[in-house]
Amino acid sequence: LSEYEALAAARLQRMVYDYYAGGANAERLLRRAPAAWESLTIRYRVLRDASRTALGCTILGKAHDWPVLVAPTAFQRMAHPDGELATARAASGARTAMILSTLSTTPMEAVAAATAAPWWFQLYIDRDRGRSEALVRRAEAAGCGALVLTVDTPLLGRRERDVRNAFHVPPELPVPHLGEVTRDTLATGADGGSALAATFATHLDRGITWRDVAWLRGLTSLPVLVKGV
Repeated sequence: LSEYEALAAARLQRMVYDYYAGGANAERLLRRAPAAWESLTIRYRVLRDASRTALGCTILGKAHDWPVLVAPTAFQRMAHPDGELATARAASGARTAMILSTLSTTPMEAVAAATAAPWWFQLYIDRDRGRSEALVRRAEAAGCGALVLTVDTPLLGRRERDVRNAFHVPPELPVPHLGEVTRDTLATGADGGSALAATFATHLDRGITWRDVAWLRGLTSLPVLVKGV
């Protein structure tokens, strides 16, 4: 994976690479995350008959070849024209689930058609609850297997790389799960800073609580997973 990261740094536009690679403020927590993962070890057992091994598991009633899922990542067509479609095809080939971001640059219907594997939809709760409800209905109709509610961004961290780069999503690139006004904010931002920060501050609901999890559960028969605990 570190080799792919180096290739991305050499190939992508600076604004795009910094968006994918960056974190908040001085990025101390970003630097600590790999060390935290590397501190984990797998304790092995011997003389346990390893003639037949498998990493398969069942998640929400669906079989997966291995217990690793594709996390929701926004704006993938900023990196490559195929964007989320390529990711969906890769998830299908690996027989694992893909979680599609609200901030996808490809419609959920097209992603659903591109993968034979389960896919879930990541959801932010909009200040306009009607928009969020419409996305839930749309995900149900498209064959989504679960909703993944993001709860750890009531306030977006100050991503200084994005501020310096005046991060924005070019207006010609679709973000089909957003309303027109929200999409306009994402294209222009405010005062030359991060358009993503302006979008979160203006359109997403900072006040969500456990009551809103109950509200979401009342809308749908789909499983609801809470992401960011």
